[in-house]
Amino acid sequence: MRLRPAHVLGLAAVLAIAGLAWSALSAAPPEEPAVPRAAAPPAEPGLDLSDLRRAEGELGEDVALERPEALAGFHAALRRAAAGQGQARVLVYGGSHTAGDLYVGRMREALQSRFGDAGHGFLPLVPWVDHHWAWGMRVDEAEGWGMETVGFKHRDVGRYGLAGAAYVTDEAGAFAAVEADTWGNGRDASRLELLYDRRPGAGSLEVWIDGRHVETLSTASDAPAAGRAVYPVSDNTHRLEVRAVGDGPVTVFGVVMERDAPGVLVENLGLVGSKARHQLLWEPRLWRALFETRRPDLVALAYGNNETTDTHLSIAEHEGHLREVMARIQRAAPEASCLLIGPTDRPRIADDGSLAAREVVGELSEMQRRVAADLDCAFFDTLAFQGGLGGGVAWLAHDPPYMRPDRQHLSREGYLRWGEVLTRALLDDFP
Repeated sequence: MRLRPAHVLGLAAVLAIAGLAWSALSAAPPEEPAVPRAAAPPAEPGLDLSDLRRAEGELGEDVALERPEALAGFHAALRRAAAGQGQARVLVYGGSHTAGDLYVGRMREALQSRFGDAGHGFLPLVPWVDHHWAWGMRVDEAEGWGMETVGFKHRDVGRYGLAGAAYVTDEAGAFAAVEADTWGNGRDASRLELLYDRRPGAGSLEVWIDGRHVETLSTASDAPAAGRAVYPVSDNTHRLEVRAVGDGPVTVFGVVMERDAPGVLVENLGLVGSKARHQLLWEPRLWRALFETRRPDLVALAYGNNETTDTHLSIAEHEGHLREVMARIQRAAPEASCLLIGPTDRPRIADDGSLAAREVVGELSEMQRRVAADLDCAFFDTLAFQGGLGGGVAWLAHDPPYMRPDRQHLSREGYLRWGEVLTRALLDDFP
């Protein structure tokens, strides 16, 4: 993927924010891909939570949600889906843990197998990194696009769309595409949506679906506004591609692939290096206009790990940011249930060279528990799931390892375990 310097905040800087660890998750070493295209087996017919692994005296034991009653609205949506009368729609925001689509993908697989498959949902139109991976889908290597998001060089409010990243080009012929993979659930769609920015003087995009040119879309408008082009298609697997005409700059945010059918939609809005406070720099009117189209029944936030190195901010400041983010979400989706997913353990190297607990992880977890209680949200204690503060040391030593050597990201097996336990926790109080 060629990134245009005029538009990019500096990918090296972003990866530095993420501890250079996401590349270890997504890059594919010759001998064995870290996150291969088929990182988990395809959904089996009739897969249900009873088919998923349960920890019995092992690492990653089941943990109940705190305040499961806060999920009443989400559970009502699940009942409608199970009865064939509607959809249950879940949005998950977070950093690289979430963006990798392993724990979220496992949740999507299990919930759709039980309640019905309503599609994959949101996908970035341009890959964040090489070998970008999404469960059951492909984000092609794009050409000619740059990326804008919150980072070292962007501290002002920007038009970052639904998930915090805008992809921009003024190059004729620049292209990007997403399509269904060859395995997995959530691959079919009967409606495709292109999310883009409308601005004065903006250019045009050719939109191609399944190899057929369907329209040339102007992204120009008299005033900045959210753009959303909807394309009904047959209920099947599809490919959507865009090509810049070159008559002005264009900005895209992503594609939604979903079905007009009862079931569950679990949308991954994770972004590498993202922190809760970054959402406060997403231009609010644009974000809300796109967010409201997703009609969520449950909004989950999984932040905290990237905040552990923000030594210039106090826990009280992190709490203020999180409360403001949650206030925005609850104003935009007042009927949606909410869930805070606590940070994972992140062992540090002590002065004597041994591995020790990073105390700030526990402080951030307790802060999120407090915010969840005050805002009537459910809370998942990820530290408890890992065996408590410092539990990451045992996760590193597990066979197979449940944590990567960077001591921040989980392994494939660790993420899948997390997704299974989270899914069971979501349904513990479900009739």
